[in-house]
Amino acid sequence: SPTKAVYNARHWNQPESEALPAPPALKTPSVPVRLSSKEAIHKDDGVFKAPAPPPKVIKTVTIPTQPYQEIVTALKCRKEDKELYTVVQHVKHFNDVVEFGENQEFTDDIEYLLSGLKSNQPLNTRCLSVVISVLLTQLIFSSVISLATKCAMPSFRMHLRAHGMVAMVFKTLDDSQHHQNLSLCTAALMYILSRDRLNMDLDRASLDLMIRLLELEQDASSAKLLNEKDMNKIKEKIRRLCETVHNKHLDLENITTGHLAMETLLSLTSKRAGDWFKEELRLLGGLDHIVDKVKECVDHLSSDENEEKLVASLWGAERCLRVLESVTVHNPENQSYLIAYKDSQLIVSSAKALQHCEELIQRYNRAEDSICLPDNKSVPHQNVTNHVGKAVEDCMRAIIGVLLNLTNDNEWGSTKTGEQDGLIGTAMNCVLQVPKFLPQEQRFDIRVLGLGLLINLVEYSARNRHCLVNMETSCSFDSLCTGEGDGSLKITGQIDAVQALVQLFLECERAAQLAESQTDELIKEAPTAQHDKSGEWQETSGEIQWVSTEKSDSTEEKDKKEEDDEELDLNKALQHAGKHMEDCIVASYTALLLGCLCQESPINVTTVREYLPEGDFSIMTEMLKKFLSFMNLTCAVGTTGQKSISRVIEYLEHC
Repeated sequence: SPTKAVYNARHWNQPESEALPAPPALKTPSVPVRLSSKEAIHKDDGVFKAPAPPPKVIKTVTIPTQPYQEIVTALKCRKEDKELYTVVQHVKHFNDVVEFGENQEFTDDIEYLLSGLKSNQPLNTRCLSVVISVLLTQLIFSSVISLATKCAMPSFRMHLRAHGMVAMVFKTLDDSQHHQNLSLCTAALMYILSRDRLNMDLDRASLDLMIRLLELEQDASSAKLLNEKDMNKIKEKIRRLCETVHNKHLDLENITTGHLAMETLLSLTSKRAGDWFKEELRLLGGLDHIVDKVKECVDHLSSDENEEKLVASLWGAERCLRVLESVTVHNPENQSYLIAYKDSQLIVSSAKALQHCEELIQRYNRAEDSICLPDNKSVPHQNVTNHVGKAVEDCMRAIIGVLLNLTNDNEWGSTKTGEQDGLIGTAMNCVLQVPKFLPQEQRFDIRVLGLGLLINLVEYSARNRHCLVNMETSCSFDSLCTGEGDGSLKITGQIDAVQALVQLFLECERAAQLAESQTDELIKEAPTAQHDKSGEWQETSGEIQWVSTEKSDSTEEKDKKEEDDEELDLNKALQHAGKHMEDCIVASYTALLLGCLCQESPINVTTVREYLPEGDFSIMTEMLKKFLSFMNLTCAVGTTGQKSISRVIEYLEHC
């Protein structure tokens, strides 16, 4: 082995040799000293010693005793033949040491902050610790406190979640609702953590604390006991802090504990917090606050004349309804609880909100083109209030989404919803009239949502079926604009709801057939593969080679035009296919709605048969069978929707 250099360890705090003071020079008579060559070679500078002679290495060979073993050769050295030295095992890599240091620094910060959050600490210390915790969880926040500059690391929030510190912090702040300043700081910490796209990492205790902060009332008696100057300082720090994160829906002028806690709750969904969130939110009373918030926002819709306040109310209701929609999907317990809460307050508020949105969408329509009306007038398009129309559309979709969950396979929910004044008529307008006030790409969604709500309402409720059959309404807006076709599509004024639905079905079924035939023609007219004209084979020197020909400008333009034509044909085929799919789905939903109306009612069967061509239900059953086959390919087999379609098909085939 090579000669090892031995390092004489020195104390780390010993100054460098350059910094040591020079010893006093002694004046001695200079006597020339002559060193031998051997002494000069072995002269030592006091730091390194001369390398020791190489150890005596013994080579050993182990002969295998079994056929499957191999010869093993080893080099060994006896201890007597080598100097003593220290062997350090398991030395960490440089990157491991750096990572360990960073983690230790994060851990020290958390332990320091948690020690300041304990209940035995003074209130000011606890509030300061919470504020610093909020600052540490930011990606970049160096303008508030100098400590934030040191601790504002992008990896801090990830470290906080990875080590399960979030629940520990909120557990330490369990009594924060008893102090106004501390509760405000805790709500701000929750809000900042909820800004991430990652999971909130909440547990039941943290959610319970959030609900308790939501219930706080800012009464005057407690405010008098606090130092207003200190409170304003904390609010200003939180306000500047919230300006650095995504705060689209946060009112920075209304920094209160309840407002921050509500915004945090509305940003949560069962997808982010886990399936347990659905049940715990109901048991801890969180659903009560969200429903009350919906009622508050809906009440403002009828009184707010200012567009900004109107948009704020629409956004508030829409966000609350999105959370309710998330927690009621496939959860019968939450559905029943919301139906019964305060005598169906959510259903009442949703019905009122949907009616308000129907009125507002006509005033703030976002239709991209003029719509033909019976009196040959066009619908005005207001670009100034475009954002209001967008808020109305989002709110309408959220309302119908919640009502769909509450009425799906639920006779009680269907009956309670159908009892609301004008709700069935509003749902019919969402199918027939409201789409004309929406952009072209949004019309299909609102129409399908309205048809789905009507199907849920009439499937298990005889009262709702009777109400819908006896209702009068207008024809579909696109039927009125049709210049060609059957004369029955040009009926103006009020007609029976069943007749309007049958006309919608027939029109969508014809449009689907037309789109299918046009797509087939485009496929048949696809250009055939042409021979390669970029060159030709030529025989030169007894070899055959491909010689490319130079293209003229006209040839290149022609090739480019052909490529553009092919791309255009492909886009046309895709557009026809998309239109065909939309028409098929609308026709299938309408046929399913008419089939639900016919169930257990021979009178309704006769009424629907009068408006069908030749009184034949086969056109409806064929469309439903195609739709059922499509669902079997795309959905799980055995769902309630497939069972309902199969039941309607079987009933119509025996009519």
